[in-house]
Amino acid sequence: MKLTLALENCYGINRLNKEFDFTKSAYNNGVNSLYAPNGTLKTSLAKTFIDVVNNDDTKDLIFPERNTVRDIQIDNVDVAAEQLMIIESYNESYSSKQLSTLLVNENLKQQYDTALKEVDEKRTTLIKALAKQAGRKGVAVNSFPTVICEIFNKSEKDFLTLLAELHQHTFPDYSIYADYKFGDLFNDKVLAVIAKGDFAKELTSYVDTYDKLIEQSSVLTKSFNHQRAGEVSKSLRDADFFNAEHSVNISVEGKPQLAKNLDELNAILQAEQEKVLNSDELKQQFAKIDDKLKAKDTSAFRDFITENQTLLKEYQDIPEFKKLVIKSYLQAQQALWDDLVATYKQNQQLVENIIHQAKTEQTIWATVVELFNKRFTVPFKLSINNQDEVILNGQAPSILFEFDDGRDSLEKVNQESLMKALSQGEKRALYILNVLFELEVKKQQPTPVLIVIDDIADSFDYKNKYAIVEYLRDISNIAHFNLLLLTHNFDFHRIIGSRLIGSKSDDARNKRIIATKTTTCIELKRETYQNDVFAAWKKQMHNNVAFMLASIPFVRNLTEYCGFTGDKSHYNRLTSLLHLKPDSRDIKVIDLQTIYRDIFNDKPKLTLQNPNDIIVDKIYQQCDQLVQGNNETPELEYKVIIAMGIRLKAEVFMIANINDSAFVQSIASNQTRELFDKYSALFQNEQTTIELLDQVNLMTPENIHLNSFMYEPILDMSAHRLYELYENIKQLSDTD
Repeated sequence: MKLTLALENCYGINRLNKEFDFTKSAYNNGVNSLYAPNGTLKTSLAKTFIDVVNNDDTKDLIFPERNTVRDIQIDNVDVAAEQLMIIESYNESYSSKQLSTLLVNENLKQQYDTALKEVDEKRTTLIKALAKQAGRKGVAVNSFPTVICEIFNKSEKDFLTLLAELHQHTFPDYSIYADYKFGDLFNDKVLAVIAKGDFAKELTSYVDTYDKLIEQSSVLTKSFNHQRAGEVSKSLRDADFFNAEHSVNISVEGKPQLAKNLDELNAILQAEQEKVLNSDELKQQFAKIDDKLKAKDTSAFRDFITENQTLLKEYQDIPEFKKLVIKSYLQAQQALWDDLVATYKQNQQLVENIIHQAKTEQTIWATVVELFNKRFTVPFKLSINNQDEVILNGQAPSILFEFDDGRDSLEKVNQESLMKALSQGEKRALYILNVLFELEVKKQQPTPVLIVIDDIADSFDYKNKYAIVEYLRDISNIAHFNLLLLTHNFDFHRIIGSRLIGSKSDDARNKRIIATKTTTCIELKRETYQNDVFAAWKKQMHNNVAFMLASIPFVRNLTEYCGFTGDKSHYNRLTSLLHLKPDSRDIKVIDLQTIYRDIFNDKPKLTLQNPNDIIVDKIYQQCDQLVQGNNETPELEYKVIIAMGIRLKAEVFMIANINDSAFVQSIASNQTRELFDKYSALFQNEQTTIELLDQVNLMTPENIHLNSFMYEPILDMSAHRLYELYENIKQLSDTD
């Protein structure tokens, strides 16, 4: 795979043109590592890739009016979102979308999907019909099973079981409720009013009055009320009773009244119901209820219940009333209900067997967790507590964590509680776990994918950092995985270079890249030092002035740390090249050659060019050339040299202005700091100069007192900042 970038004005990337080669060979697995100092490239490039994945436009946030170019190709074809996977540095809210996929092996999942496909289709059809019956629209359709399960005090995972259980019972005909909308009957604001004690009292009085009047009716009774009368009417209609030319005698006030058809029967029953509802006594009771429904939130219900007073009695037991209404909806969709339950029962045993097998199956999820627990050092272990729900209802997995602080037994906590207890590095480890889930799913999909990894090891301790490196090595072996690592941690970049990329071939060395930023573009160059930087300097110092000068601080460290303390002459002479001493201008290249021959046992015949040149002058010459060139450079040697020049020029200025030779000669260590403190005390009003000299203390020590383990501060520091500081300090010392 080859990736070609042509970018302009993409989140601060002014211009970038580069081709990355991910070709795998016997020497490496095509991994590319790009080191970019802070503010250079890394985050902007990652965001640009994320835009491709999300199908979003890319722009320059600070200068949105600038024209943006985003031309990204893989193998000379415009990149597609599915060809990319972007692993951000850290995203606390990130959760793998693949968890449920990983919880069941693919064979079981296919069996399960096949077994429930017909059930699911019929379940969806019934839910839509019930929701329509209830007057619900849009997204509320999807939540209707939840509503039903809550009414019957069941878990949503038991929705199908609940429908099957209800289907076993023989219920009265509840069709009189089926045409009422659920929202009209059970408005939350209304239910809150009904639950209050004074309303409940008035409702009880109304129902008692209604029951008394019903008992006084010559047609209706408490048991043969409007509901039962409606059932009789419906039964006669369904049985075509009147179409068979039958008739019914109704006793009204002790006298028989003949009903020859359904309309006459309903008219008799309705007239008797109206007598009860229009009685003065019942109207007085209803007025008390009506008065409590005058608020804005309940006015619609007030109008509704005025037209449907016969329902008021049902509100004495709202939970039971809700059950009656749901049953009426189910009865209204009886055919769909019958069909779903029959299909569900046919597949139920098969589904249960699949779920049981899935719970005991070793899944990819378990493999990932095992890998994570083995390689990463964190104070928690993981488990899943709703695997059957994930499989059965497509719910998001609920992951439990067993936290171990090393003192007592393990404590089970949820992710929210765990996040409060974890350090930043441990939180990142949890993020890595979700990344592993995504990667494991990608393994199963043979399509070639470019995996862009943005500083994934940032903030980790070294043990977990190396665990990540080992995992990256594993996935780099996957034939269809192509890895591009972005980092501003040079130490991590070196680890990736040595462990994953190597330097045995020119092709491998080209995959170790360093970014530098100029005012017009970002340049990506092959890393100069494929192995130990000091080994490269030592090897070429005989014909490279920059390597010869940049080695001075390192060799000085060697004389101090590696057994040369008996004879301090080498140490002192090298110190005179880093701090201004009486003999600083006496030291020549030939003197440095003698020191290097003594220190480097493998260089007994080292010959340096121009042996009679003054070392301090050569340092200044190199600095002047760098400043004139004004090129941003990632090379260590140039930043070391210009830091040396800055310090020497600063000390020249301070010593001249302090003008106290006895004080200067008394300085035993930390000469630049001691001179700065003295100068600041003597020239308190020279604040501009003091601030400039203070930058020398801030920016040069790490560049001079360097070692082979930590020289990232030098790389991160902008060369332009060092050039500017050198120019300013030079002006001070030259005008002094």
